[in-house]
Amino acid sequence: MAVDSSNADESEHERLPETVVEDLLDDPRRRAMLRLLGTHDGSIRMTQLAARVIADERSIPIDAVSLEERRRVCDTLYECHLPKLTATTVLRYNSRQASVELDEKATQLLDRL
Repeated sequence: MAVDSSNADESEHERLPETVVEDLLDDPRRRAMLRLLGTHDGSIRMTQLAARVIADERSIPIDAVSLEERRRVCDTLYECHLPKLTATTVLRYNSRQASVELDEKATQLLDRL
């Protein structure tokens, strides 16, 4: 029976390159998204994540975040941050529920927060 010696190298190949990790962690809002998702079990709706990001940024209660602010930040998350985080399999997006959750490469970034 042959032993596949590529398994030892496989996990290294599956890791994100350091430059990609640095780029993903360079933005404070992406770091906030990851931090919040890292403390949340399972998926979270994008509107709720946006509200939590704003509350975290401003150190205010989540119920103090207006609907307009939630929409504005949610749009930014969709347009700027979600594409990078899903393309690198850090986050998984569910379009039916408009929700996100951590994906297979998230731990590589969470370890650096």
